[in-house]
Amino acid sequence: MQKENLKKILQKIPNSPGVYLMKDKEGKVIYIGKSSFLLNRIRSYFSSCLNLKNLILINQVADIEVIPVVSESEALILENRLIKEYQPKYNINLKDGKSYPLVKITKEQFPSIQIVREEKRDNSLYFGPFTNVKLLKKLVLFLRKYYPIRNCKKKIGKTYKKVCTQYYIGRCSGPCEGKISEEEYKKIVDGVISFFEGKYKIFEKKLKGWLKQCIEKWDFEEAQKIKERLFLLHKIEEKFSLRQEENLISYGKENVLYQILKIFKLNKVPNLIEGYDISNIGGSFATGSKVSFKGGLPWKDGYRRYKIKTVKGIDDYNMLKEIMLRRFDSEKEREEIPDLILIDGGKGQLNAVIEIIKKYKLDIPVIAIAKQKEEIYIPNKKDPISLPPNSPILHLFQAIRDEAHRFAIKYHKFLRKESIKK
Repeated sequence: MQKENLKKILQKIPNSPGVYLMKDKEGKVIYIGKSSFLLNRIRSYFSSCLNLKNLILINQVADIEVIPVVSESEALILENRLIKEYQPKYNINLKDGKSYPLVKITKEQFPSIQIVREEKRDNSLYFGPFTNVKLLKKLVLFLRKYYPIRNCKKKIGKTYKKVCTQYYIGRCSGPCEGKISEEEYKKIVDGVISFFEGKYKIFEKKLKGWLKQCIEKWDFEEAQKIKERLFLLHKIEEKFSLRQEENLISYGKENVLYQILKIFKLNKVPNLIEGYDISNIGGSFATGSKVSFKGGLPWKDGYRRYKIKTVKGIDDYNMLKEIMLRRFDSEKEREEIPDLILIDGGKGQLNAVIEIIKKYKLDIPVIAIAKQKEEIYIPNKKDPISLPPNSPILHLFQAIRDEAHRFAIKYHKFLRKESIKK
């Protein structure tokens, strides 16, 4: 790859979790990898300390496409699915003769979770392959803390054996000594499977159904266990931020953030997008909102609400200016700069925001989306852009715009209620 071309590519890559696809000059995918820090990982391929195998790969790379996601685990699952689909030749040639690890859930009365290298025809359930065995081990260890499924190869029968250390440290529920019923153990296994399938909501419904049954039977001890399982399921979902596998694969194939980069000629893949909106009725209790999306999903830590302080009456333009001033008015506020700003509105709202961006000498692209015709306005272009109704880019912009609107309205209603109370 030529140095100039490489430099341009690296400038556009965010340092976020994600998957990268290396392509040859014909556009064919020849290698797929994942990383918690995309930019750092891809840079490492072009260092001076490369081994022979990476040198062979890099000499054939003409382009690199990246798919930012929100977590290591999403990257892990997306990577293994894309490897299965594309079958890149260097994912086979560069693995030192080893096979990729899989997660195996055995087909037994009390199933065991294992990390294996080979898929056998034994009616067990397999997930993978995964290319990062260290991360996979870490994920399984974390998961067993919340859902204590055994990981041993003991044959559990009518004659019970003594529990091992895993039971005492809380990572096994002790079926070998009859510490748990088969029915209760199955619930734990279902929770583990739901994680690897990304089917949190489906399993959550099951848990709530079981909880209701226990309460109706006055079995409050069992109900408490299920409540703990619900809490732990939410903890796992919160930590790993997984989409359902089908949604994740669809997102990966569309690669909407990469498409935004191409279509709108941005300088960087917009992994972090901030959306802004104003809410006021008759100019009273005016509020503004900021919502943040990372890797195509809402990032609640980046949400912020604003009570309009300096603007009176109905004046969306100056209200937008006020919240943008407050967003970027200090070094602390500017520690995290978005890759793209999305405004609910048209040309006027767009220009109002650009004025503040220029004031602070920030290099942030700004786009506005108008509700009436769902037209998109960009700087230095007189006429709006119309995307097809089925465009994934339009769907993402609408999701961000609608979330910003919801968040602003929520705060507006809160202020009105507080006023009525007073």
